Amino acid sequence: MKEKKLTFNFSWEVFLIAGNLRLAIIVIPPISHYIMQSLNLSTTEIGTLTSIPLVCFGLLSIFIPLVIQNLGTYKTMILALSLLIIANFFRVYSVIWLFLGTALIGIAITMLNILTPTIIVERAPKHAAFLNGIYTATLNLWAAAIGYSAAPLAKKFGWQNVVQLVSILPIITLIGWLLITNKSTDSEKNSFSKNKSIKIAKIINRPKVWLLAIFMGLQSFIYYGLVAWLPSILVSLKLSVLATGSLFALFQFVGIPLSYIIPRINTKKGASKWILGGLFIGYISGLGLLNLKHPTFFIITIAIITLGLTTAAIFSLALGLITTLSDSAQETSIVSGIVQSIGYLLACISPTLLGKLNSNFDNWNLPLTLLLGLAIITILVGGFFLMKNKITS
Repeated sequence: MKEKKLTFNFSWEVFLIAGNLRLAIIVIPPISHYIMQSLNLSTTEIGTLTSIPLVCFGLLSIFIPLVIQNLGTYKTMILALSLLIIANFFRVYSVIWLFLGTALIGIAITMLNILTPTIIVERAPKHAAFLNGIYTATLNLWAAAIGYSAAPLAKKFGWQNVVQLVSILPIITLIGWLLITNKSTDSEKNSFSKNKSIKIAKIINRPKVWLLAIFMGLQSFIYYGLVAWLPSILVSLKLSVLATGSLFALFQFVGIPLSYIIPRINTKKGASKWILGGLFIGYISGLGLLNLKHPTFFIITIAIITLGLTTAAIFSLALGLITTLSDSAQETSIVSGIVQSIGYLLACISPTLLGKLNSNFDNWNLPLTLLLGLAIITILVGGFFLMKNKITS
């Protein structure tokens, strides 16, 4: 396949697309107490609300490559962004709409999760490391922005208006996508139709795909558990709403440089094993410090910075490893779909389970200890994958 010239417009579009992958999910935790009061929801129900998109990721990711194969990346992107705009705007009007809209958002973001690495490989494979860096760094940038501003804006303007404000980004992204792709839809769809011989069943039987899926799932379990409950954990440590919002934003923001750097340095020989070693230290120290009996504000801040760096770096690593198992855009979409499907089925348990443990034991010690144990397992699985895939050699 002849590679199209990388343009600033495409890089900018990747930046915009990536912002949509977390924004509609991340907006909920900082304003969860406003939603609970307004709609009379319990802690478990809020945890379930955060889990719904992850359930969609888990159940539907494996089928999205089939949608892309039939519609092409151009039309699938339009469908995903349109659904995201509509669902996010209308989900604020009632409890039923809140849960239904969040489910539709989960479907839309599932499409975008698979589409993003696919269009990168399809349109600019020689620049994949650079664009993956932009992609993963942007996830944290947008998440940090909404994590910091959501609670103050909700207090001043109402949580409903804050949630609907998130619809602006997919509108801009859709306009940008229409502007840069209106002449290349046929070639994109043909690149998939020429390779229909690639079967999902053949790829899913690869042991390395399963190892990567478990690695993706465990790191996502930890990340989305923290995203769902970190504001509540910080409040339980007697921090103010302002301090909680600032630290939650810091958790998202601090990992931006590593999100950009990891995909680039991971291409170097033997880099992955050193990255995993750093991630092990980051998980142990971050979760350990946060689980101390009476941590000071300084200790809490160090823990948040460490966890922000670690979760950003390991997500970037997991995404980058997907391309090591793929030789074409279509195969990338299939491997990505399988890995994310299995991975997010593990991750979707996290917000609800951690919320339930907190409700039953009335503290966050057990949930944090569980995350610490899973962090160790995550690094072990990652190391085993690297050995099987001979990436460290």
